[in-house]
Amino acid sequence: MYRIGLDLGSSYTKGVLVNSKNEIIDYQLVKTGFDFKKASKKIIDKFSKNHKISYPVFTCGYGREQTEIPFIANSEIIALAKAVYNKYKKKCSVIDIGGQDTKFIKINKLGQIDKFKMNRKCAAGTGSFIEEIAFRLDVTALEFSNIGKEATEKIKINSYCTVFAVSEIIGRIKQGTSLPNLILGIYHSIIDRCIELSPIEDYLIITGGIPDNHPIIIDIFKEKFVNSDSPEKSQFLAAYGCVLLNI
Repeated sequence: MYRIGLDLGSSYTKGVLVNSKNEIIDYQLVKTGFDFKKASKKIIDKFSKNHKISYPVFTCGYGREQTEIPFIANSEIIALAKAVYNKYKKKCSVIDIGGQDTKFIKINKLGQIDKFKMNRKCAAGTGSFIEEIAFRLDVTALEFSNIGKEATEKIKINSYCTVFAVSEIIGRIKQGTSLPNLILGIYHSIIDRCIELSPIEDYLIITGGIPDNHPIIIDIFKEKFVNSDSPEKSQFLAAYGCVLLNI
């Protein structure tokens, strides 16, 4: 029998298939769209095609209660902290960059959450910030990292608001600033918004869909914080943590 963990996010729904040894044996990712139930069903159907599933499934995220399959809902923050501590087994800080929000979690040496903050006031510092700017620049979000690697200098983006940032960027392009330099500046702007959530005093773990799809963000974080890491497929950690919480 296999168990399923689901993280039903506002942008993407992530799922993990976990065996009896508590090991992840498969991952699935679908766009959430407007229907959490449909998104969760797609993942469950894919997993159950070749594996016998033990129910209920374990969920977290914005749509954690929006599934027609029997489920046990969990806190996304607690689930993410559980998965991170399960991997690193030590005191650390977590910055999780998602499509609509950025989270900071401070985990103590016992694996408990000592502090938590979330940026919900503005899209700056989130995936939607990248997507909006990419749309205006006619560049796909997935091309951002490769273009940013060609930068020769960092351009500081002063605007905090996505709308004003887009106007500032367009203005800089008219002034002749290169696209690679601008994109590197955008990445630094995102990281600055993340760091503003709380001082980083411990070993730093960077997670979320944005670091997974924009590895240059991880490189910049590691330049700023030598004692840091970003595990592979980190955007699936919260889904995995849901299962670990219910062992």
